[in-house]
Amino acid sequence: MNISISDQHRIGRSPRPEEELLSQLDAFITGMRGKEPYVLGFPGNLEFSFSRLGGLLDILINNVGDPGSADKSDINSKAMERAVVDFMARLANGNPDRTYGYVTSGGSEANQFGLDRGCTSLPDARVYCSQAAHYSIRKNARLMRKELVVIGCDAQDRMDVAELARECRRDAGRGAVVVATIGTTMTGAIDDVDAIVVAASVAGPVYVHADAALSGLIVPFTADSASWGFAHRAVGSIAVSMHKGLGMPVPCALAMCRSELVAAEVEGEYVGATDATLGCSRSGLASVLIWFALASKGLKGLARDARAALAMAQQTAERLAAAGLHPELHPSSIVVAFDRPAEWICGKYHLATVGDRAHIVTVSHVSTHIVEELCRDVERTRAIAAAISGRLSAAGHRSHEAEPSWPTPPTTPVSAAPCPS
Repeated sequence: MNISISDQHRIGRSPRPEEELLSQLDAFITGMRGKEPYVLGFPGNLEFSFSRLGGLLDILINNVGDPGSADKSDINSKAMERAVVDFMARLANGNPDRTYGYVTSGGSEANQFGLDRGCTSLPDARVYCSQAAHYSIRKNARLMRKELVVIGCDAQDRMDVAELARECRRDAGRGAVVVATIGTTMTGAIDDVDAIVVAASVAGPVYVHADAALSGLIVPFTADSASWGFAHRAVGSIAVSMHKGLGMPVPCALAMCRSELVAAEVEGEYVGATDATLGCSRSGLASVLIWFALASKGLKGLARDARAALAMAQQTAERLAAAGLHPELHPSSIVVAFDRPAEWICGKYHLATVGDRAHIVTVSHVSTHIVEELCRDVERTRAIAAAISGRLSAAGHRSHEAEPSWPTPPTTPVSAAPCPS
């Protein structure tokens, strides 16, 4: 569905009164607030409050170049950005002193940064991802003019490592750049990095980019905490979305890689900063907000949020099962996939859908009573449909009984009447 420009949003030649614009924005905010409890299908944590930081909207914060490099403008929040990278590197089993990272515009840019590092390290390699990988991988491979090989998934929606091995065997000597998805888009499945590296090694050196946009703030608080991320030597880069699990008023993410994969070079003399980022000028506001949220929660607060989200996923799966919706919940996942309900229900609850399946992502604002409301809507819709079907069936039966039949032809021939003379 296309979005058109309404008269109230059209920008004209003459200035509009500020009171009129503020009233319009107040109505917009009210409408957005009303939707929040029902946004179940898209991984954006809507439980946050930054209203006390309103003064940040009256200043420009431009983090141009690398977070660790001073720049001539000196109107940045790089000290806070460095603290974010330091914290997240530790969370991903990395050494902060040997990890390069920066705040990006979103997970897609963080994925492109990781792929760029991998393809620079292995320029002859093809890029591999699973069918369940985020579509940004396909987009980025196209933009980078790199050949992408899409691998099927196994029964657990993880990359099929047997198929990966067959494809990589064709590239012996070229190496392989493989995207391991740490929380697939529709089911939240987590690719087996160890198995991926073994399978892809038939092509030669293996570079793994971990797309942890969804689960980068969940997996560190599960049984897999010690073995994920940079704990595996083949993982060269990681993408973690911050508005998904942490909760942000703007889309943003963190791109990280091993520091030996970047070169500290001044890209623009007038800026006076080294710059290995893709963005050059970047939102310093996003860095401040991420720093504030992480510092407010600390490691203990993040652990509490992750465990609550995992518990909510389990409760949601149980309630959806009771509603007959055949839920699917993978280990260490906060994504619950289930049978796609009626379209009006998908719209009401903002459900993401693919084919005959939908899903709920149990980030912090998702509540048991809204999940219960969804299930009751499904059950009520099913009951109404069954009642209507029963009535139509009964009406059809009665109609069939009352329907006149054609006269039975006589068994003896009827004499023809004489023609009038």
